[in-house]
Amino acid sequence: MSKMPLRAKAEMAAYGASAAALAYVPSLESAPAHLTATAVSGGCVWWLYRKVKTRDFRRTIRTAQRVLGPVTGGAVYAAAAVVPGRPWWEPAIALGWGAAMTAALPVTRSTWTPPAAAQAAYPPGFAGLVMRMWDTAEAAPQTRLENVEQTIDAAHPDFTADIVAPAGKPVPHIELVAAAAAFGVPAASVTIGEIPGTGPGRVRLTVAPTARRGGGGIEAMWAEKVARPGGAIPGSEIVRVEQFPARGDLPARGMVLAQVDAGEIARINHGQLCSAFGVEPEELRLVAEARGREALVTLYESAPLKASRRATRELLTLDAYGRYTIGTAHDGSDAKVHMQSAAGTLHGFLVGVTGSGKTVSLALMCAAWALAGLATWVTSARPDAQMSAVGRHIDRQSAGAVFTWWMLKAAIALMDIRGTINAEAGHDFSAHSPYPGLVLVLDEFNSLVGDDALGDEIARMTDVLAREGRKFGIGIVFAGQSLNLSKLGGEASLRDQVQGGIGVVLRIANASGGIAARQATGGLAGDVDLADIPDRFNASMSLMARMGGVIDDVPGEPTQGVGHIVTGSGATMMRSLYVHLPKDGSRDGLDDIFPEGGGINTLTDREISALTELGLWHDWTMPPPSTNGDGDGDEGALPQFSGIGSFAPPAVKTKPRTVKDQVLDVVDRQMTAKEIRGQVDAAAGTVRNALSDLVTDGRLVQVDHGVYAPAGHTTAGTGQDGPTTQPAPAPEGVDGDLVVHAADLVISSQFASQSMLQRKLRVGFALAGRLLDVLEQRGIVGPADGSKARDILVAAHAQDDVLRELRADYDLAADD
Repeated sequence: MSKMPLRAKAEMAAYGASAAALAYVPSLESAPAHLTATAVSGGCVWWLYRKVKTRDFRRTIRTAQRVLGPVTGGAVYAAAAVVPGRPWWEPAIALGWGAAMTAALPVTRSTWTPPAAAQAAYPPGFAGLVMRMWDTAEAAPQTRLENVEQTIDAAHPDFTADIVAPAGKPVPHIELVAAAAAFGVPAASVTIGEIPGTGPGRVRLTVAPTARRGGGGIEAMWAEKVARPGGAIPGSEIVRVEQFPARGDLPARGMVLAQVDAGEIARINHGQLCSAFGVEPEELRLVAEARGREALVTLYESAPLKASRRATRELLTLDAYGRYTIGTAHDGSDAKVHMQSAAGTLHGFLVGVTGSGKTVSLALMCAAWALAGLATWVTSARPDAQMSAVGRHIDRQSAGAVFTWWMLKAAIALMDIRGTINAEAGHDFSAHSPYPGLVLVLDEFNSLVGDDALGDEIARMTDVLAREGRKFGIGIVFAGQSLNLSKLGGEASLRDQVQGGIGVVLRIANASGGIAARQATGGLAGDVDLADIPDRFNASMSLMARMGGVIDDVPGEPTQGVGHIVTGSGATMMRSLYVHLPKDGSRDGLDDIFPEGGGINTLTDREISALTELGLWHDWTMPPPSTNGDGDGDEGALPQFSGIGSFAPPAVKTKPRTVKDQVLDVVDRQMTAKEIRGQVDAAAGTVRNALSDLVTDGRLVQVDHGVYAPAGHTTAGTGQDGPTTQPAPAPEGVDGDLVVHAADLVISSQFASQSMLQRKLRVGFALAGRLLDVLEQRGIVGPADGSKARDILVAAHAQDDVLRELRADYDLAADD
């Protein structure tokens, strides 16, 4: 009894007093006494029920042990109160209950261990403290620590220990984050490895918060792994080291500020830096930022950007400095971007592959511009349902090279219109101008400038707007999976114009740090070193875990919206805000971020009237409608506007003649390969490959080994049918059956236009043009004359003869 704590003795006395009360009080029929007993017993039962719902077996058993006395005492009280009178067994059962509870001591024994047992469980000093912390944290249940040794001295917490599993069992997979949490150290300072000569039931735990694997402090590790020539940040030295605890959703982190010598620029190799700190790049736990000669490295205990924040009007509204919030930075602060650069431009760029969150980011930008009073025109190479939803909240939005060509043409004309307004106002575009700012978004920019007919003109007009649009309040935002600005003149000057505005780089294809960023952004990101963004968090498993047989087929969370804000020579890792853009037809969340009331910012009436007079304010997806004198539309006629509003795209450039084209020009009879090579200006191997391809395509006939002839050349067959004739091949990329159908439509309707064939045959615009070219070669239609319909050279009564001839040429079955 002398070894019992004072609280255990007090509990025994309480049981004795309670037993005496149970023998006498229930028979008094006192309502306050009954209510008190019911409240105490019922409260304990409710507490036990709450613990059972947590499904934590150990805590439930411990709670049951603690409430055993009050609950059983309540039962004894209830039995004595229900039975009338005072039978002999009431005092007996009350005393028996008190003796049983005194012997069990349920409350105090659940939290009290005799000193002898405690001394047997943990040795004294540092080793016992470490063992106790390991058992309490339960990072690997049923394992224990042995051979705990401090690696530096008694003043440093660095140590090694053996993790030992129960006999006959291996040590389970242990997350480094869980092991670090057990001792309150950064995860990067914890390693777990095999012990040579032992089995899987024992592994080595190393905890080194102040020293790294080879010994020494973080300065030694930095010099050895990071600052060395060819290291992650060559020539750098540590200036300051800080550690910060977890705060809200932001995990605990350590920060290292370093700098290189004066006159040098800090260069960061993110992959090497992760390796130096012992983390995987896919975890997105290490963030490195460079500013001039300084570099800031932040290592988090877990990925800080897993949670996304919903966008609101308040976040997208400009602050006092002309900035709006587009996302959350890795350190939990608002990731803000300027609406205008210091030079006053509205330019910018947005790069990200499919699935990176590019469309959501673009929707956020459009909402921020709308809230700031700017008008927005958005174009892309191909239609997009999600951007069409955004289009309902902005001035103009569509897709295609024609729409883009008209849009840019109208914007250039708008510069002249606004120039007149500026002269009247006495200043260039500013917040005091009588017209709104205008942002042109060119999505899938590479495809737009690659268009055969309009690509060069799109590039030329884009270049003009990017250089001269500032004083007229017109900005260009380039967007796409990657940007190729080689068609724009003076890329360095353009880069200076665009860099000052918004720049967002999300996940890019074939990521490889700064090199990939410069390629993907067409140089607009400058020389900023950007960390690679994987498609999922923690998308890889360590080789140690794989070697240990760990099976984890649960994919990581997607990294949509994770990327970098690029400003000048710096970049900040962030995750963009979230707005619901559904793919199942459900209601989107755009009404919650665009201006309340659904108002759309447009040009002024004066500007629209001026553009209308120029023939530039119409449906930009096609040439503007024109009318004859009687008001009837005439498909194929020139538009009524002959000046800036006329639809006169530049002619498609003639492609250089290929080796195949030269071979087809030369082979006009049966010829040997040697003769052909002598007349074609190309390497012998190239000519040989061209001959093989042309025979495969049916455009040449191989009469014998090394002997070729034009398609349709008659040769002696080896079968019993004697000579055979090769049918004439269809033009490259054109189906013979489609040519026959096109001829049928043209002759029967006596009308031949590219748009008519496209609509009737349900083919692309370019293919419809090639079909007309084939019909021209056949003498069915005349040559092209601008956008006019072509002349028909075959009378309607000759239709059957022409179609029969075409079917025979292309070896097609007769149409019954």
